[in-house]
Amino acid sequence: MYILLKRKDFRPKKRFGQHFLYDPAIAAKIVDASGVGQEDTVVELGAGKGILTKPLSERDARIIALEVDRTLCEELARQFEGNGDGHDRAAAKVEVLNVDFTKISLTGLLAARNLERCVLMGNIPYNLTREVLFSFLVDEYEIIESAFLMLQKEVGDRIVSPPGSRVYGITSVILQSFYSIQPVLKVAPGSFSPRPKVASVVLSFKPLPEPLVEPGELKQFIGLVKNLFQQRRKTIHNTLKTAYELPEMALKKIHAATGINLQRRPEELSNLAFLQISRSLAEVTKV
Repeated sequence: MYILLKRKDFRPKKRFGQHFLYDPAIAAKIVDASGVGQEDTVVELGAGKGILTKPLSERDARIIALEVDRTLCEELARQFEGNGDGHDRAAAKVEVLNVDFTKISLTGLLAARNLERCVLMGNIPYNLTREVLFSFLVDEYEIIESAFLMLQKEVGDRIVSPPGSRVYGITSVILQSFYSIQPVLKVAPGSFSPRPKVASVVLSFKPLPEPLVEPGELKQFIGLVKNLFQQRRKTIHNTLKTAYELPEMALKKIHAATGINLQRRPEELSNLAFLQISRSLAEVTKV
């Protein structure tokens, strides 16, 4: 039997940005949407009080639960110590680690256990969203089987937005170049303790059959996307000219090679158009 920490048993620490989901019905919906089973390895980012860990363990998945708070980590470890009966055989597949997940390599974590791929799950602290999404979902794309992550709703809306949307931006272009991304459910502030000031959303990330961007192109592609959106009020032509110190002849070559009107602004472009410009840029700047 699992007895999760009650809200009154633990005082959240501001330095960790802790907001704990406490509605088991919502946790069950997230786990059901993930479809994980006994063949899966789940890496849980910020296991907290175990609200997701418990239903995940009942799916008989192998779980590596990462938690930076030592008090919570010790309590979780006690809760999931198997004692040999049938139910606790699933608990025996839960490994609780007291680590800061922003400072680890998922690839290294799995390799140390002779594992190759994982399902990534967790509630991402709002102040760490972009850092976590890029370092795990992009930099370690090859080991992600799927991901189910709870984010600030405003950030989630940005990630799934299409070209032409006012919130379409860097995370939209880059993450959509690797994943099919869908909202799973919205979560109201009242489902957390302490209550955050904003609503949240759970997104599913399913890797595309083939990523849009090849590994050798990624650095140039991300740099281009960032440069263009950091000057989103400027035309693509003007940003390319100043950011890369391109002469007009080089800009004409990019236009001729891609067929893209460089007088447009970045929010109008698809991720494929960004890639076409990135590839052409690599050609015209080749020494």
